[in-house]
Amino acid sequence: MDLRNPLTPPMRRTVVIAAAVLVAGLAATFVARTAAERLIATEMQRRFTTDAAETTSAIGERLRAHAEVLVSMQGLYASVGRVDRAQFRRYVDVLDLKRRYPGFQGLQALRHVTPAELDLFVAEVRSDTSLDPRGQPDFAVHPEGHRPTYNVVEAVEPPQGNETSLGFDAGANPIQLDSLRRAAESGRIVATPPVVLVQDTSGGQGFILRAPIYRIGEPVQTVAQRRAALRGFAAAVYRVNDLMRGVLDLRSLQQMHIRVVDRGYAKATPDGVITDEPEDPSNAATLMYDSLEPNLRLVTPVATTAPGISAERSLVVGERVWLVQFAARPGSSYEADRIVPNLVLASGSIISLLAALLALIVMRSRRLSGNLTELDAEQRALVENPLAGILFTDGRKVLRGNRRIAELCGLSAENLSGLDIGALVAGSDSAAAFDVALAKIRSNGAAGVELHLRRADGTTFLVDAYGRPLIAGVRNSPSGILWVIQDKTDALLVEEERRSHARELQIANERLTASLHAAEARTEEIELLTELSGILQSCQKSDEVFAAVQSYASRLFPAEAGALYVINETRDLVTRGARWGDLKADAASFHPDECWALRRGQTFPLSEASRGLSCGHVAACCSAPPSNVVCQPLIAQNNLLGLLYRETGQAEVDSSAQQLATMLAEQVSLAIANIELREQLRSQALRDPLTGLHNRRFLEDALSREIARSARSGKPLSLAILDLDHFKRINDTYSHEAGDAVLRDIGEILRKTTRKSDIVGRFGGEEFLLLLPEAGLDMATKRMGEVLDAVRGMRVTWSGEPLSGITASIGLAVLPVHDSQGDGLVAAADAALYQAKGQGRDRVVVSDRITAPLDDAGQIPPEPLRMA
Repeated sequence: MDLRNPLTPPMRRTVVIAAAVLVAGLAATFVARTAAERLIATEMQRRFTTDAAETTSAIGERLRAHAEVLVSMQGLYASVGRVDRAQFRRYVDVLDLKRRYPGFQGLQALRHVTPAELDLFVAEVRSDTSLDPRGQPDFAVHPEGHRPTYNVVEAVEPPQGNETSLGFDAGANPIQLDSLRRAAESGRIVATPPVVLVQDTSGGQGFILRAPIYRIGEPVQTVAQRRAALRGFAAAVYRVNDLMRGVLDLRSLQQMHIRVVDRGYAKATPDGVITDEPEDPSNAATLMYDSLEPNLRLVTPVATTAPGISAERSLVVGERVWLVQFAARPGSSYEADRIVPNLVLASGSIISLLAALLALIVMRSRRLSGNLTELDAEQRALVENPLAGILFTDGRKVLRGNRRIAELCGLSAENLSGLDIGALVAGSDSAAAFDVALAKIRSNGAAGVELHLRRADGTTFLVDAYGRPLIAGVRNSPSGILWVIQDKTDALLVEEERRSHARELQIANERLTASLHAAEARTEEIELLTELSGILQSCQKSDEVFAAVQSYASRLFPAEAGALYVINETRDLVTRGARWGDLKADAASFHPDECWALRRGQTFPLSEASRGLSCGHVAACCSAPPSNVVCQPLIAQNNLLGLLYRETGQAEVDSSAQQLATMLAEQVSLAIANIELREQLRSQALRDPLTGLHNRRFLEDALSREIARSARSGKPLSLAILDLDHFKRINDTYSHEAGDAVLRDIGEILRKTTRKSDIVGRFGGEEFLLLLPEAGLDMATKRMGEVLDAVRGMRVTWSGEPLSGITASIGLAVLPVHDSQGDGLVAAADAALYQAKGQGRDRVVVSDRITAPLDDAGQIPPEPLRMA
């Protein structure tokens, strides 16, 4: 024996193969671990980048929503002109920004004034009594000092917390002055750099968005024109921390370290497009927000990207470039998971080692298998097997059995010997099946059969039995047969449990599928409602609101029918504006008292008990009123506007559909309230408050339109100016209140004595202007005589005594008789009015300016019709 080489060649070959298997397994394990680490890191970075992009988008959407508010404020000033404090507050209250778009400190209106206009401006603001009868006696511009121009905060909402900003001159700060200049010259919304707000005593970071407001009617096409037409600014003020708290959710703040860095004004392309590149990249970046700092002070650190998982996104806010930096916080869900790679490494190493050991065992077992006889292996496996029962039989006679078969039958192994198989099987069917299997074994050498065996206590159990002769390959052997018996009780229980789990899993899947379908339907409903909300806020007429609701309601409530009703101005009639679905109770109109919801000002029915009550407008339309109806009032600013009526078609109330209907009712109420407010403001801007007639501004616009229309149609246009005689004597004798009463009655007379196509308004003081389209000289003279007769018949009572002797003088001019172009038509009528005054008053005098030829009878010959 050679002791220097104890391993034989077969052993060395076995060791080499096992070592090769181990090395290959370890190499594959390290490759899998590296791949797992890279895959996890890539997925974490992708998910982090996606979340950062969604957060940046949320910040941008919130600021764009606030910018739309500033644009709407521009529209308010463009349509109304001067807006007092009460109008400004009503407009902001209707927007409901605190609930819909939280995060701002306040909304401001700034006035652009020169030093020469400053004292007049301060006096005007102090005398504004729209909110407080005392006005604002303490209003003053601060900080004090002389400046070329002033941009002063004249109104702010909400006033609480913003008191110190009222009267603040934003142009006193050079940084803010630059943003004011950019907004005024560009006409766009411009943001300030990071500033400390004058109303914020904490000293934290803030910024302001401003939109320029220009005077009505002045051109704003060039920079010089915009400077000259500048009236002021609409502004939204923010504390950066408050803005971010209104946008960022708690999960983002717990998982991310978020910083916002201001990089200066954005660079504009030659065609005016604003990019996300800074105008001057060399300027130092300013840190505006840090999610780890509760109240960040004004500092200028170096803006660096944190190591590890991070991302950066650029955002243009009011033409300033914001760089939003994101970094994963320690312990966040974005950190790479080390457990999986380590498990791969550990499991791969163990598997490699087991594979090597298995190779050794296989190689060794092959060598040892030749040393064991097949008979010994089978005998040991059969007799010592603890899982399967073993029986040795000679025909139907039991020779012996192992411990397992004895335990199954409730007997001892010694009691099995000598028993007939009929004593073990249960029933004649199992005995017959055993005999059939025995015959197969004797003919074919092996057979399997399913039997019911009997225990000692009388219970039965099912087994699988497989038999073969003890002498392999010998058929028709009279000697013993080996039976391997496997109890199927546990297998049947496992199978039944598997089936039960499968049924439970199927039920759970069906529930999950239903939940997913419900969630998808809910998401679609929210998207439709959001889309409808945007359309409703853009509606300018009630008919547009009705059309939008009718189009979207059939999609929001596909299984329902319903209608939208509005209340008229006199509050005595509810009229249908829109409808959808197969409506059973289709009432075109009804009195508000016929609806429980309109009486109570809340949704009806209130509960299952109240479903037995039926509204009058439902019962009046159907002989058998539907019981599954919901009436929901439309309310805005505590003002009852109408009704949302639904026929749900369900016996029980669907909470999700009811919530959706409540959201729809809120949006429709807000849209209708906005339209009514807009119409009210427009009426106030174009009507004389004393007489209710059109004011001078409207008359001037109407005169231009009617002159152009007369020129196109070739038909005449008559203009008359009426002036009350001795009106000053009425004011001096009876009081100005008596004079106001006379003017109101004159306005009522003019409305009654003119056509619907005529345009009548108060031109100023006691003068009234009348435009009579398509009325020639004869017709206009006749009708003005009728007006004078009506004035003479006036009976005004003041302080219990009548004011008699009220008369008026009228000057009349006709286009094209007294003026060929229309530019001098007012002057011609005014000159005729002075002639009437000079001739003794109480008469109609026609202008003596003749610009068109007269016929032989002294009349204006008819002109041929001209095409427009």
